[in-house]
Order: sequence, then C-alpha cells, then structure tokens
Amino acid sequence: MQLSRRPRGFTLVEVMITVFVVAIGLLSAAALQAVSKKAAFEAVQRSSANALAQDLIERMRSNRGQLALYVSGGSTLSLDDSNSPGAQNCDSTTPCSAAQLAAHDLHQWWRGLDGAAEQIVAGSGASASRSNAGGLRSPTGCITRAVNSCRVVVAIAWRGVSLSAQGDSDNVEDPTNNPCGLTRTSYEWDAAARQSYRRVLVVEANLGEGQICP
Repeated sequence: MQLSRRPRGFTLVEVMITVFVVAIGLLSAAALQAVSKKAAFEAVQRSSANALAQDLIERMRSNRGQLALYVSGGSTLSLDDSNSPGAQNCDSTTPCSAAQLAAHDLHQWWRGLDGAAEQIVAGSGASASRSNAGGLRSPTGCITRAVNSCRVVVAIAWRGVSLSAQGDSDNVEDPTNNPCGLTRTSYEWDAAARQSYRRVLVVEANLGEGQICP
C-alpha cells in the first residue's frame, strides 16, 4: 500500500520566531557597536590629553628658568576658548627669547588642545576654508605651581560623551577633584547629583629635584 506524503515546510509561526530572534541579535550588535565607538572615542581623547600634558611638561623642563611665565606670574593659569594665548613673532631667523619661548609654548599647547595644530582645508585659493581637526572637545588647560617651586601640576579637562560621577571626596588622589574647568557650563555640571560630562586628566611633575625654580 502506498502512503501519501504531504509536502513539508516552515510554518508561519516558525518563520516569525526566526525573524524575531534574528532581529534581537541585530539590535544587540548595533547597540554593542555604538558602545564600542563611544569607548574608543573616549580612549582617543584621553590618550591625546595625556600626550599634550607630557608635551607641555617637557617644554617647561627645557625652559625651567621661566616657569613663572607659564602661570602668568600667579599660581594657576587656566586656558579656554575665552582665554587663549597669542602667537609670538619669532622664528628661526629671529629666535625667541626665554620669555617669548614660554608664551610660544603656551600658544602651541593651546593649538594642540583646540585642534588648530591640525587643520582640514576644503577648496583652494581665496575660497579655501579651514577647520580644526583632532584636539579635544571643549578643552580647558590648567597649570598650577607654587612660587619658587619646581613642582608643577598640569590638568586638562574636556567634554566626554556621557555623564560620569565627579569628585570622590574620600579620595584626595581622584583627578576629578581638580577644579580645572569645573565652572564651564559646556560640561553641564550637576551639583546635586555630582555628575558632569567633564573628563579630567592630571599630571604632576618635579622639574628640578632639590633646586629652586624662579
């Protein structure tokens, strides 16, 4: 006796379940990619901030006799969009004096923080436009030094991509306790929740062990 066989295939319910599972997987992958991109961007920004802090420290070390000028004669210098140092009119033909070199270093440092040291040029000739590339988002650079001290503290603040806790009062070494950029509105400081978009990197250095730095 010959048995009849019905054609077999996927039912509509099976197809819908498969589509649902695949959709969940794709959404999870998309969310993971977004998180990975944010983490990568934060890492690049922090690496850039660290390189810029080390660059300024080495500049000050090579011009140690003018350390007071790196903080404008006070104890702290804070640089941001509204307080950026100007360029110096000295070059290989007319070299900078030691004092001009300090101002030149600050100018170059700010250009690195703001991204002006790297520019993208669109177009050519008189119609060419330039935009900053690299640098940090909404940077603030701070230099702190006690009078006649060779110990300097370089702090760099910038805007991150997400809110984070600020200032662990029980840990004096927490870099977010550094006041650099704390009052900038672009970092959206929430005093009640102690959260902000601010990121801070702090580097300390002794530029002359056992010496007096003017």
